[in-house]
Amino acid sequence: MLHEPLRIAVISLAIMALAACSEKEPSDAEAIAAVNAAQDGKPPVKPLDLQPILYPDITQNKLHGTGCAFVADGGGLGAVLLAQDKRGVIKHGDHVQVLAPDAGSAKMPKGSFSRYTGKENAVTLTTIGAVKAVGTTEQFKGKMVVTDAFERPVYEATGDVQCKAI
Repeated sequence: MLHEPLRIAVISLAIMALAACSEKEPSDAEAIAAVNAAQDGKPPVKPLDLQPILYPDITQNKLHGTGCAFVADGGGLGAVLLAQDKRGVIKHGDHVQVLAPDAGSAKMPKGSFSRYTGKENAVTLTTIGAVKAVGTTEQFKGKMVVTDAFERPVYEATGDVQCKAI
């Protein structure tokens, strides 16, 4: 016969095992969702409010050069993206952010690229329709998408793209 403390321990373990069996096991989908939620330490998406890159920004940051400027529909006359051969530039929170060109992305007019990346954001610029030459300038309708460090869209707009010496 078992000693009293050992007997109580065995009975307690049996009761706990029965209680555990009576609880519903999570489905595979529930278990996967729980694991994904635990691993998804991403902060909430913070939409970007891009600001126009103005002439003082261009001169202070030495952003002169040849490339394309994207102006969002309904956003006024100021460009919110400068797409050049050696950099892409956006501005938010009064901060000019310089992005590196993705040399493997599609070539755009005037030596620019369709994608630029940085630590905080990446920018993709695509053409909508044909590129038209007007003198030394090339123009087209474009779509700009800015993503955060987790590749989630934080800014999207269509607009006019003008490519020339900036």
